[in-house]
Amino acid sequence: MGRAACLAARGGADADLAEPRWQDPVERKKHQEYVFKVVQDFVGTWPKAEFAERAQARKLPWAAVDLPYELPDNPQLSARNFFTRVEGRTDVGFPFAFPDGRRVTRLEVPGPGDDQALLDEQRPVPRTEGASSARPALDGLRVLDLTWVLAGPYCTKVLADHGADVIKVESLGRPDPTRFAPFMHLSRGEHTDPDTNGYFNEVNRNKRSIALDTRTEEGVAVLRDLIASCDVLVENFSATVMTRLGLGYDALRGINPGIVYVSMSGMGHTGPRAGWVSYADTVSASSGLTGLTGWGPDDVVGVIYGHGDIVAGLQAALATVAALEHRAETGRGQHIDLSQLEAIAAHMGTSLLTSSRTPIGNAHPVWSPQGVYRCLGADRWLAVSVRSDEEWAALCDVLGRPELAADARLSTAEGRRGESALVDGVLGEWARGLSADQAAELLQERGIPAGAVQDGRELVEHDPQLRARGFYVRAEHPIAGAFLHEGVPIRLTGTPGGVRRAAPVLGADTDEVLRDVAGISPERLRRLHEEDVLR
Repeated sequence: MGRAACLAARGGADADLAEPRWQDPVERKKHQEYVFKVVQDFVGTWPKAEFAERAQARKLPWAAVDLPYELPDNPQLSARNFFTRVEGRTDVGFPFAFPDGRRVTRLEVPGPGDDQALLDEQRPVPRTEGASSARPALDGLRVLDLTWVLAGPYCTKVLADHGADVIKVESLGRPDPTRFAPFMHLSRGEHTDPDTNGYFNEVNRNKRSIALDTRTEEGVAVLRDLIASCDVLVENFSATVMTRLGLGYDALRGINPGIVYVSMSGMGHTGPRAGWVSYADTVSASSGLTGLTGWGPDDVVGVIYGHGDIVAGLQAALATVAALEHRAETGRGQHIDLSQLEAIAAHMGTSLLTSSRTPIGNAHPVWSPQGVYRCLGADRWLAVSVRSDEEWAALCDVLGRPELAADARLSTAEGRRGESALVDGVLGEWARGLSADQAAELLQERGIPAGAVQDGRELVEHDPQLRARGFYVRAEHPIAGAFLHEGVPIRLTGTPGGVRRAAPVLGADTDEVLRDVAGISPERLRRLHEEDVLR
């Protein structure tokens, strides 16, 4: 039976879900509405926080969907001193504690001109060679990558894109699961080839791969040899995995005193929920993000494709660079205990202070109108935000309805929100007669934020801005063939990042890395192969 029905079954409210037919995931998918109803009928009898606690006690990755105003009640965030006080009010804190695990717990709002002296500081401007000969910003940095799926690999992708030598540790017994994800394959085969998945190959480009069985004593010994020669170690395991391997931070520091160790567990290594089972959707629910994505409290949509993973990965990359800079100044490495929950909660910006107690769909608490409107074509939509009364007047002009700009009822954002049926109706009627791209261009010409809602194919094949900037890069993979990769969104003058090589074939760099980085002799290398440690 699927996890979604396990708790209902154990609670005696499983209807017929204990029958053998529901063991088949295809059958569950085919009849998912029925499965959802059974689970909903059961879950609906519980308070959300209590139910989440009971589910987690059974190692089910469930979490209560909290709104931002509920964040201060989260026991994990409170126990880790996540929040800051600003002008006497509680606000979200920073995405990771830095440096050396210290927290900023109080901030002051600067007055006008308080930091004017910064403009007078004389900062040295680094001299760079020509772009063709400049080295990437992180050239010479070596990263041991113990991450998998998305959050961790996204962090190390950022580092690799900017020149770091990222060594990804996998094995045939424990490959990155995205190598076998049942979607995004670049081949038409059985999808059992570990090297043809677009998901894996996109996030792991520019890296090297070694096959090392860390479930063996000798495998952990090899891992220790690698740690001794690396600047950074990144992992996104649950909180106790590294300690069980004998590689907690104290042990890592004993092997390599300057190591920068970045852990990326869902909840962090400390706190009452450190042992919670989590993934992107769980973390987004706990952070307040999921609760904002709906039309009302009983109609939450959620965030697709691991948005929380991407945010956590970016914050982990930032933490890595900050820790390296700190090491350059002090000579000390450190442990960045990055909680993905804290990374997403920090990402919520001012929502803790400004959000209402219920989701408001596509609306905005200040701007009006703001929404998504249907255009010509199948499933074609236009997103529009009007930030000021001046933009409203310009919008009315584009719509050919100047009388609306003179309507006293609509002269303010508050008034337009009160007449949302009229405003959205007029804007929606106009949009339906145009293509999304044409409508966006007409509004942009008048300084009104607008854009066509695009899917992945449109971004790759049609977006003129991405094409003009050469964002997508063609690279040849030895197994999957040539395909387009996302480019590097941050372009550093004089220290260019980029897609230098396609993602590695599983274990392709094992011997080279162990010989050149870990200093393992040919004799020991041969023995490790014979004992299946390197597979």
